[in-house]
Amino acid sequence: MSQSNKYSMLQDPEMKEIVDSFIIESKEILEKLDLNLIELENKPSDSNLLNDVFRSFHTIKGTSGFLGLDRLTQVTHRCEDILNKLRKGEAVLTKELMDGILVSFDKIKELLAAIETNFNEEVPIEETVELLTSLLDKLENKDGEVTTSEENNLTVNTLGIKENKISESQYVKPQLAKEPASVSAAKKVDNTIRVDVERLDELLNIASELVLGRNRLAQVNSEVALEYEGAKISRDLADATKQIDLMTNELQLVVMKTRMVKIGKVFNRFPRVVRDLARETEKEVNLIIKGEDTELDKTLIEEINDPLVHLIRNSLDHGIESPERRKTIGKNPVGTVILSAEQEGNQIIITIEDDGKGIDPDFIKEKAIQKGLITKEKAKELTRQEAYNLIFMPGFSTAEIVTNVSGRGVGMDVVKTNVTKLRGIISIESVVDKGTKIIVKLPLTLAIIPGMVVKVNSETVVIPLNSVIEVLRVHTEDIYSVNQHDVIRRRDDVIPLVAIDALLYNDCKDNSDRIWQYIVVVGLAERVFGIKVDELCGQKEVVIKSLGSYLGNINGIAGSTIMGDGTVVMIVDINELINKIAN
Repeated sequence: MSQSNKYSMLQDPEMKEIVDSFIIESKEILEKLDLNLIELENKPSDSNLLNDVFRSFHTIKGTSGFLGLDRLTQVTHRCEDILNKLRKGEAVLTKELMDGILVSFDKIKELLAAIETNFNEEVPIEETVELLTSLLDKLENKDGEVTTSEENNLTVNTLGIKENKISESQYVKPQLAKEPASVSAAKKVDNTIRVDVERLDELLNIASELVLGRNRLAQVNSEVALEYEGAKISRDLADATKQIDLMTNELQLVVMKTRMVKIGKVFNRFPRVVRDLARETEKEVNLIIKGEDTELDKTLIEEINDPLVHLIRNSLDHGIESPERRKTIGKNPVGTVILSAEQEGNQIIITIEDDGKGIDPDFIKEKAIQKGLITKEKAKELTRQEAYNLIFMPGFSTAEIVTNVSGRGVGMDVVKTNVTKLRGIISIESVVDKGTKIIVKLPLTLAIIPGMVVKVNSETVVIPLNSVIEVLRVHTEDIYSVNQHDVIRRRDDVIPLVAIDALLYNDCKDNSDRIWQYIVVVGLAERVFGIKVDELCGQKEVVIKSLGSYLGNINGIAGSTIMGDGTVVMIVDINELINKIAN
């Protein structure tokens, strides 16, 4: 049979639903399996966990066999045979066996990706099958018998396809179950539905446009209230406006929740990443995950994975010392990395913390000078936090040699770029010989943000509210000049002042005749500065719109929005402003 005929079933319109369900179910199984395999390595005698892992491979094997996916069936079948021996107590889980199972797990993911993308499984599996066969032969030679998985007692999986059933006696049944597991599972299926992400995007876009309509209605209501104060039409319009405002807020909240995904979907990949990196760098590391139930917008979930991988790799490679070194300085030879997430207001805070050697700011400065990234004079002026931020410069690396893990000077700058694209903030806290904490702050959603509307030089702009610390009204006599830059005193701090019109438009209005000046104090990580504004117009939820391909990206501008009166105003990008000031 030709290869094209062999895989024609995968493209058969009548089989599409079954194939799609197989891919979705297999991905869900692999997500859970990724975590379970690492847990199994730490708890090799956990019979429940062994049975769970066995059942995962078993399910994929059964369905792939039905679909004629021979290569996927071969790999999963051999894994199943090894796991069958482990759960029967005929073998003991060793590092060699676990490495083999993990290699096959990676191959299964590769095969599934090929099936989803190319409707075939044209992926070489010979080395993987040979490795698993070799491991199985060793086990069989050791106990003198060949043991394969059971081929009787058929059951039906969630796709409606017959597959092998594992004896119920091999599993621990819940003692307090009030109803059969099958009934409970059926209820769970009935209460959930899979929806294409594009439909959710369309729904969110409609909700965003509705917010703009709500803002326009509020503007009209204000105008009518002034002109027809006390009239029935004014009161009726006010009531309708309040109702629309309430319903819009509710709809917006519901739509955002439908797009929310638990961050554990990303976090659960890292036990495997840490396990492999620890083996590669010959270190002992304990990964602690907290807050995996914290929810984040699906778009952010997809984009944050790569930055987190870089940060975790850096913690292991540059942060955690070797076991010998840790013993010498009185530390536990096993290092600890804590990956956590929590919601704080309208932000998600992701923290990567290690108990390693920390970051020496003087060493960072020296490395940056060696690589020609800064001058000696500039290095002397840098604060501790500014020295830490050198890590994010392109080309910076502290590695002495280039390895598979680090040393190329591309990594942390990519992290900074990606976090900035998500309108996030990244900061570093560190103590030498104690450890390092990297904090990433992300907005809950990228579509709608609360903003402070201000006027600068007769132009209206929006400042994202999550960056605003406070608003001050200061007398012009309390504005001082230091090194030709305006500053103000704020309690015990000296805050530099900036003019948005000068930074963005090179057009600074002469305010020498002004007595009072409004200052919006904004902060990014440890950096705080004040923005001079002419007028405060209030706070509003704004829908961020792209500037389009014609205008493209403009430094200092995050996007635009439409106000209630129909005018288009710019949304300030605080991160870009700080970069402009620094440069």
